Amino acid sequence: MGENMGLNELERLSSGINELDALIDGGYPKKRSILITGGPGVGKTIIALQFVDCACKSGLKCLYLATEETPEELRIQAAQLGLSIAEYEEKGQLHFESALAERMDDITWQRGKNAGTSLFKKPLNAIKSSDADVMVLDNIGSYTLDTTIGAFREQMDYLVNTIREKNMTGLIISDDTLNERYNNVAQYSVHGAIHMFKRESPFTGNVERLMNVIKMRGTNTPLSYVRYSINQNGINIQTQKESK
Repeated sequence: MGENMGLNELERLSSGINELDALIDGGYPKKRSILITGGPGVGKTIIALQFVDCACKSGLKCLYLATEETPEELRIQAAQLGLSIAEYEEKGQLHFESALAERMDDITWQRGKNAGTSLFKKPLNAIKSSDADVMVLDNIGSYTLDTTIGAFREQMDYLVNTIREKNMTGLIISDDTLNERYNNVAQYSVHGAIHMFKRESPFTGNVERLMNVIKMRGTNTPLSYVRYSINQNGINIQTQKESK
């Protein structure tokens, strides 16, 4: 009961997916951090690109920290989905920051005598120097080595707190392998968490894509898994009628 109090007090930002917004009281809570987790091929980057495109369309300024793909690869993927990413870059609303090279610096640095003291050094510097309203970090798995669960939780808390202090709405992407390694403790640092996964349908035997809204504070969240597909327009949440 206490979690449901003041639901309407939270401002929301659209996820860029109308059907997902309807399931989480209108969108992601504004100025909070949301964790998106999942294995390969579930659409984690797609859900991030749709969010950024929608935020830019609303006039917000966005920062996209890319650790797995180059900005050019993300531009191509966005164009294939019909998103106006290039247009927003030209207007100065969206800034892609490639962290591929910096990631290797961080890995080298972590293996030195200061190992484990600052997992997200480069992304944190970028966030602190940005005036963006929305931030995507895709993804945190690239920055973690064999640190302890306690140290990882501390660094996640610091990352999330830095995003909050900058009054940003943050989308943090993570792989399943990282979550399993650290017993899913990243979920405790963030305001909301959505897990995307694939499984074989017990009814048809076909592979299906599902979302689980693990938590979203101050939000009436769906209690069951949400089926979705990926097409040329991006993430498509299936209604109950479509799922039958």
